[in-house]
Amino acid sequence: MTVDALVAPQQVISFALEGRLPKPALASLLTARARRPFYDACGSIEMKYTEACRAKGDTCLDAGCSAEGERCLQPILAAGTDYDKACGAAWAVLFDDPANRDPGWRVTISEYEI
Repeated sequence: MTVDALVAPQQVISFALEGRLPKPALASLLTARARRPFYDACGSIEMKYTEACRAKGDTCLDAGCSAEGERCLQPILAAGTDYDKACGAAWAVLFDDPANRDPGWRVTISEYEI
């Protein structure tokens, strides 16, 4: 489904909370100033997934986790839409403030398939 350019901000927030928009799409709807806190929040979420994976001891490599101290893509991919929902929740707080919305967000969202 393509999103109508006249969509209400609360509807876009609902899509984000459902995990229906990936991180790059969410970031494109924010102003440049609001993107940094969003990326930082997603980075913290990514680290939590990575640390939880590492704590299980079931690493991708026999020699241990290759992402020691860094974020790893594997647990994020395994999380699937749960990751998108978590980033969506962080994004929603920012997007709820009209000052954080990119001026062209309605046109941008209309380009995405939801």
